[in-house]
Amino acid sequence: MFYSDIAALIPFYDTYGQNSTCILFKDGSKEYASCSIKTYIYRMLYTLHLDPKAIRHWTHQVIGSKLNTPVVIDNNLIFLPVKLRKGVGKQDGCFGYVNSSFIVAIEDNQLTLINSQILTTLSPKSYILKKQNAAKLLGYAYVDYKKQFEFMWKEKVT
Repeated sequence: MFYSDIAALIPFYDTYGQNSTCILFKDGSKEYASCSIKTYIYRMLYTLHLDPKAIRHWTHQVIGSKLNTPVVIDNNLIFLPVKLRKGVGKQDGCFGYVNSSFIVAIEDNQLTLINSQILTTLSPKSYILKKQNAAKLLGYAYVDYKKQFEFMWKEKVT
């Protein structure tokens, strides 16, 4: 599985009523994980040797917001938070994450993905556009930040 093929992370309740994650891929296939989206994202970031807390801190510094911020993995792989269901209780994960590069059309309470799949959302168009702008800003900041440390990976010519 390539994380760059993930189109969306969708929260749902399994047969036992527990928070679970549906991973929707760009080809339309799905996988299911028996953990919350937060846990799935943390595991994904740790698998990629990225620190979730450092990413949240850096994201807060760039866009000035701490709540429901986009998840940056690379400048081409940024997941937008979108409210996909109503919360049942306190601390219930009702936000899913959509790969910003796979969004084709945004309408009120609806997203169309690159594979022609339509996601029904509870987020208005203005909210999604705001998060999309924050994701673009984070993408530019990521490229700029990465240039500062490019010298560490360049091969030395002798």
